[in-house]
Amino acid sequence: MKRSLILMLLVAVAVLPASAQLNYAAAQAHSHNDYAQANPLLGAFGLQCGSIEADVFLQNGELMVAHTPREITAGKTLQSLYLDPLQSQLKVGKMYSLQLLIDLKTPFNPTLDTLVSQLKRYPELVGEGKPLKIAVSGSMPAASDFEKYPTWIGFDGRFDQVYSSQALSRVALFSAPFSVVSQWKGQGLFPKEDREKLVELVNTAHQKGKKVRFWGTTDTEAVWKELMAVNTDWIGTDTPASLINYFKSVKPADGEHTQPTEAYIPYIPSYKSDGTNKTPKNIIFLIGDGMGLAQMHTGLIANRGQLHMALFKHLGLMQTQPAESFITDSAAAGTALATGHKTKNGTIGMDATLVARPSLTTTAKQRGKKCAIISSGPITDATPAVFYAHQPKRSMQEEIAGDFLKEPMDILAGGGTKYFFDRKDKGNIGDSLKARQYDVFRKYSDISNDNKAEKFVVLDDQAALSMEKGRGNFLPLTVAESIKHLQKTAKKGFFIMAEGAQIDYAGHANNVSYVVNEVLDFDKAVGEALRFADQDGQTLVIVTADHETGAMSITGGNEKEGKVKANFGSKGHSAIMVPVYAYGPQSQLFGGIYQNTELSNKIRTLLEK
Repeated sequence: MKRSLILMLLVAVAVLPASAQLNYAAAQAHSHNDYAQANPLLGAFGLQCGSIEADVFLQNGELMVAHTPREITAGKTLQSLYLDPLQSQLKVGKMYSLQLLIDLKTPFNPTLDTLVSQLKRYPELVGEGKPLKIAVSGSMPAASDFEKYPTWIGFDGRFDQVYSSQALSRVALFSAPFSVVSQWKGQGLFPKEDREKLVELVNTAHQKGKKVRFWGTTDTEAVWKELMAVNTDWIGTDTPASLINYFKSVKPADGEHTQPTEAYIPYIPSYKSDGTNKTPKNIIFLIGDGMGLAQMHTGLIANRGQLHMALFKHLGLMQTQPAESFITDSAAAGTALATGHKTKNGTIGMDATLVARPSLTTTAKQRGKKCAIISSGPITDATPAVFYAHQPKRSMQEEIAGDFLKEPMDILAGGGTKYFFDRKDKGNIGDSLKARQYDVFRKYSDISNDNKAEKFVVLDDQAALSMEKGRGNFLPLTVAESIKHLQKTAKKGFFIMAEGAQIDYAGHANNVSYVVNEVLDFDKAVGEALRFADQDGQTLVIVTADHETGAMSITGGNEKEGKVKANFGSKGHSAIMVPVYAYGPQSQLFGGIYQNTELSNKIRTLLEK
């Protein structure tokens, strides 16, 4: 009965609608440099843009509207172009709730005092509970001096500034140049690491209860789509009519995939060792990056109702929140799984105070076990890195690669070769590894060589390709060969962490076919672990994810045809709980609902016995 209830819960969660997103309309449009429009204010006002921006210079006691001093034109004042027309709209009953973002181009003292003096002339328009909301940007007073100005004046927040609770209450929104996130102009795919930065900044603002905007974005549908996907509150544009038309045209679209190949037949375990009370000698920890319940379910449907992950009898659900926010990235989630400590997003193998914490591999090695780290992505990326590295930022991939020499594993396999062989510091970690009696393979197929040294690394960028672009059988082959190798050399047992990295990439791309192909490849690696665990009888297999990506929901399908239809609520990560599957000795310990740190601690306890 208990297992049936858990399975019902898993299926129910898998088909829930995707998490709610902002309903984008004109109210989310920010008319950037509005004064440069052919019809300043009234053009954007007629479209009912939620936010309008004006740059002002204090000149001879008057607030002039222009982008640069050279563009100042007699008569074009904040009063004539914005305040008086808005007052007129109020009088005829056409005023709506509007944010006027005023960018002070001359020093706030005395520019801001002049602005406050002018605004006080419009008491029906501006003030507590009035329709025009004022946000001041550009030259601003110190945060500690915000209180010196009327409470109906809000200020533009900066991500790199620390605010007291009192000062934060006066922040109207958080803004940043898009260039701090990415140089992407909308051509090709939005880089995954840049999306992570974007998600982190948006989440930071939202956790403070503030809206967020990015300036300096390119006016393309691709850029708008990415900003919308992560719930950016204000979408800035120099072409408000085009943006609002795009908002009107965007509708949730279902992605569809029909598996073109015959279903593979999963290995059916005997369950002889499953749930027994003996301490496992070996632990195989498989992490499907970004794999929520819906992603797993797409694989089950596409493979005509058959999947290794569907054969586990002991299941749980895991929460993934990081230390200081609600939506995690892979670095924080991976660190929690590897070390048992929550941390900040972007942090590798260190707690929230940046103290390095030992990973599960450290515990395993202290007990004389051998360790392997495998990833179908760059081996220096967040999830594999947290098992051997300690760095404050996940972007420090050369430093992460260097950390492998400090905390070496017996086997390391994945992509990201440039961080080992073509480094900016001109070092060659491959040579250092060879000096330490490692075999260094540059082609993953060479892992099948029976004459391997006791320790080896596989560094092949083909391992970091998607299945659709030709990765091949890297993950299941490497898992199988690592098990075979360690079975011979690890007298006291072994610990393997293998990551299916690109389920996450597929979720970010909102691509159903990509998700399916990556889940099925990962499941084949799960099958290799299950097969060995069954034969060995002393091996615990744990399968989970670091987080869910894409807020994916299943909207239709046909299991007999291998056809799945799905939708995405986000291009970023979500807070949706992820599944935990366990097979082998002590697998009964992994049922229930718990935090990612608890899963780590359960594994560590077994390693320490």
